[in-house]
Amino acid sequence: AIVGGGPSGLTAAYFLSLMGHKVTVFEKKPKLGGMLCYGIPLYRLPGEYLKRDINCILSTGVETKLNCQVGVDVTIEELRREYDSVYVAIGATMQKKLGIPNEDATGVLSAIHLLDSTIQEVKPDFTGLNVVVIGGGNVAMDATRTSVRLGAKSVKCVYRRRISDMTALEEEIAGAMAEGCEILPLKAPVRIDTDEQGKVSGLVVQPQVIGEVRGGRPSPRNADQPEELIPCDIVLIAVGQVVDSKYFSESGMPLKWDNFITADGHWKMNLTSNFISLSTVAYSGWEDFGQHFDLPLAQFIRIY
Repeated sequence: AIVGGGPSGLTAAYFLSLMGHKVTVFEKKPKLGGMLCYGIPLYRLPGEYLKRDINCILSTGVETKLNCQVGVDVTIEELRREYDSVYVAIGATMQKKLGIPNEDATGVLSAIHLLDSTIQEVKPDFTGLNVVVIGGGNVAMDATRTSVRLGAKSVKCVYRRRISDMTALEEEIAGAMAEGCEILPLKAPVRIDTDEQGKVSGLVVQPQVIGEVRGGRPSPRNADQPEELIPCDIVLIAVGQVVDSKYFSESGMPLKWDNFITADGHWKMNLTSNFISLSTVAYSGWEDFGQHFDLPLAQFIRIY
């Protein structure tokens, strides 16, 4: 059994099926693909290409159970009884919080949820609205460029470091700027201002200066300048994602900081069944992966 039909789960399903094993993927959403389907805009990854690749994986004999959430529609205990091994690949789909005042105000949205909503029949309408995106990664750029496509009057991306420090691909940053989006570096979010109805009216930021390098990245600190107000109607938060691991923790899988604890950097058997959790672990290769499932065909397969 594979819990999660995203890139990790589908890749595992494909190779395990080729190795001669019967594989069932449990996916809580109506479509397979995970973040490839629900997190990457269609202008970057057209749906027909993703569907083609998924159909290729399914053609190997992989079975699927869509709209089936582990912990709601089926339990870990049931998986332990019905399957020899379980691969947990739920991914990181929960938006991190900023921890600033009024973060839950009307008009403050998760960038991940925004990108998810754009593949639905009824899409958000940002016509005539001023949008501010917080973050410097690829999700922030996707949200920035998607806001333009949703009709936003203006789109600004706020980042607390320099543009050169942004983790987004250079071509995505250049693409956003070419489409009229404004990148505002060295601005740290302080609070979100609201009107009398509790709706977003602006984002207050504190100018930053670059300090010493820590952990390979420069650490910004407050500049000796006053706070600035960026008027806006929508604030999109794109500062990273975390794993929604509460149910799995309650079911006996050890966690640390919402990530599954693994032994020797790879896997950990901590239940009566063979449970392997690798969705956030850098793994050495599918040959090694197969051996942890005690696969008789693993010795014949080497993936580069």
